[in-house]
Amino acid sequence: MPVLQFLKNFDPFRLLAVALIALLARFYWFSEDAILIPSMQWLSIGEMMSDQKVLYKDIWTSLEPFSAGTYYLIDLIFGKSTTALRVLSLFLCIIQAFLFNFYVSQTNIYDQKTTYPAFFYVLFCSINYDFFSLSPVQLGLTFMLPVMYFLFQDVRMGEKSKNHFFAGASLGVASLFYLPFACFIIFVIYSFAVFSSFDFKRFFQLLSAFAFPWLMVFSYYYLNGSLNEVISNLIQSTFFSRPQYYVDFYSIVKVGLPSAALSIVAFFFTISKSKFLNFQYSSMKIMVMWFVNGLVAFLIMNEWGYFNLYIMVPVFTFFTVFLFLEIDRWWIKEGLVWIIIVSFAVLHIYYRSVDGDKLRAGTSAMLINKNAEARFDGNVIDGKTILILGQNPVALIHNKQATLYASWNLSLRHFGDLTNYNNISSIYTNVLETKPQYIFDEAGLMPRLIERIPELAIHYEPSYDKKTYKLIK
Repeated sequence: MPVLQFLKNFDPFRLLAVALIALLARFYWFSEDAILIPSMQWLSIGEMMSDQKVLYKDIWTSLEPFSAGTYYLIDLIFGKSTTALRVLSLFLCIIQAFLFNFYVSQTNIYDQKTTYPAFFYVLFCSINYDFFSLSPVQLGLTFMLPVMYFLFQDVRMGEKSKNHFFAGASLGVASLFYLPFACFIIFVIYSFAVFSSFDFKRFFQLLSAFAFPWLMVFSYYYLNGSLNEVISNLIQSTFFSRPQYYVDFYSIVKVGLPSAALSIVAFFFTISKSKFLNFQYSSMKIMVMWFVNGLVAFLIMNEWGYFNLYIMVPVFTFFTVFLFLEIDRWWIKEGLVWIIIVSFAVLHIYYRSVDGDKLRAGTSAMLINKNAEARFDGNVIDGKTILILGQNPVALIHNKQATLYASWNLSLRHFGDLTNYNNISSIYTNVLETKPQYIFDEAGLMPRLIERIPELAIHYEPSYDKKTYKLIK
């Protein structure tokens, strides 16, 4: 089937076809029995917020405020549903693909108005099953695309003072969904300074617009008496704490390498041509800087998973579209796109199979079984309040975290040194005031905690394997 011949023109019918392609690419995941551990943890934060708890003060997490608010609304409307995340992720993917297509068409980045940008955007959004969760990266990228548009518009149409303001505001909102996007401020400043007229007034507009959403967030938490917690739990933990690894670095590179290699080949093939206008070359340089900035952002992420590669989707799409527009022979163009589609599909299935084998072997840090259940001496634990010491995502499926210790990495501030009196005092207050119905001791800390806090032994009884403790009094 001549895919690119069909998508050569731009009209609503072809956009609908792209939306159907996105649905087909993700359809199998709607009935998948596996659950992504990160998505369950994000939903758990939203569930805790439904109890009127203040983020960062009553819930220790490094999840960004706007993303946490999104998961709170999802929990409010759909409950703790991973299916809702999958459906919403599909809709957002389609919206982003249409926006990307609209933005590059409006600025005449390509010599032709086609549906290629939307199609390849959907293609690169489907390279891994982890892209099918509604991750903070995907949420934030919705507001990064306008930043790209304002940069393109500036190099295409000349001075437009409002571009700087809107780009800064959009970047500020994006970083409140996904904090590593904040480092793109350097990339945006440099792009405006190099590729357009950029004076102190516009520099001030950009920075003030970027800072404004953050000032609103800081003001809210200041009024709630939790500004220090925002700084320590959100900002410091994101940039300075030990990352949580859902998959290893090598696995992430293997998933992203084919797309990156295709984009690099497309870039060098494109710049070998000499028929482009200055603003088109400038747009290419902007997207190269996006790629470099994306690598920097990747290094400061505090959660390592395949979903982090989503930050590169606009770059992969941008240069791949140039490649296929520059190939003149249709049989080469169609043959190459089908090779890419089949290769991506095979790699997608292969990596899903590898991670599925790890799930069945009980060694996966990325996936858990949808039907998995936490138990206490054989009895199912369902609909209870819990505290997890260590990592036990299975317990989150049907239960709610009760204490402020929502993130184990952050909880180590207290549990990492049980010889410190202040830590013991804080644990005593935070645990015994809320009294979760079950404590899951994956880290093996409860015997030492009971030595320091004997009252725990009065309120909790251990399971036969001493990995779970049940509230009895």
